[in-house]
Amino acid sequence: MTLQKIPYGISNYRMIREEGYVYVDKTRFIKVLEDYPEPYVFFLRPRRFGKSLFVSLLSSYYDIAAKGEFDHLFSGTYIGRDPTPLRNKYYILNFDFSGISTDSKEKLMETFSKSVLISLNLFIQKYCPQCSLIQMDNAPELLLKFFQLVENEIDGPLYVIIDEYDHYANELLGFDLTLFQNSVSKNGFIRKWHEVLKQGTKTSVRKIFATGVSPITLDSLTSGFNIGKNLTRSPKLNEMMGFTGEEVTRLITDTLPEGSITPAMLETMQQYYRGCCTTKMGFPQEDNFHSIERNIAS
Repeated sequence: MTLQKIPYGISNYRMIREEGYVYVDKTRFIKVLEDYPEPYVFFLRPRRFGKSLFVSLLSSYYDIAAKGEFDHLFSGTYIGRDPTPLRNKYYILNFDFSGISTDSKEKLMETFSKSVLISLNLFIQKYCPQCSLIQMDNAPELLLKFFQLVENEIDGPLYVIIDEYDHYANELLGFDLTLFQNSVSKNGFIRKWHEVLKQGTKTSVRKIFATGVSPITLDSLTSGFNIGKNLTRSPKLNEMMGFTGEEVTRLITDTLPEGSITPAMLETMQQYYRGCCTTKMGFPQEDNFHSIERNIAS
């Protein structure tokens, strides 16, 4: 058997599939998510659970521009064998807030706005090249201008995908609570940005999927963004991110020579990586591994 490569540090679904890295098939959860009535979803997990890889998976699956690549990207997967009617039906708008600076209020506003600007212009370059690129430095106004710009230029709904929605906020909570309150809650610019996103659901935005590690920021947004449903503790989604014991065993078989892992090593992994309670019903599966993916397939 030809051993597959370990995708250490790779969170790009397309790269993993195209370059022969091992992949634990989580595509069945695409249909599970679709079956929920809530179109605006938050799903939280600690670091190293594969959140970025999962949002990359969603982007590849729903991207209207990747319609001709479906078999190439999903051959052999659960969703490839049984796709949903919504495959490749959305224009994908990606945001990643992991690189936001929290050194000061000015740096927070500058880097948040820059991150938003980059995402919006990447969207325009990909889907709407006839539109003029946006050049502004106010994040809420940026998003409002974007919705106005593309509303009549694209023929289909938007799927907004946000990775690390609270990365900057968690840092602020640790050393500058006042800046957190003035930016995220009350009348802060980040709350206003989410208010504009909420307004977008009345026009072109049909779905939102956001990941992060804590519900604190979501709670702090209050009425600014009260449409999001937190499905973090749903039993149906318990195994959507992270690895079960069965999946870890399969990873070992697919990536390491026979005999590389002993029973004692597996016991050690169970000791340090199992036991993450994420559902209302407690532990639905005894051997539920979690951040072990740091060492196997982050």
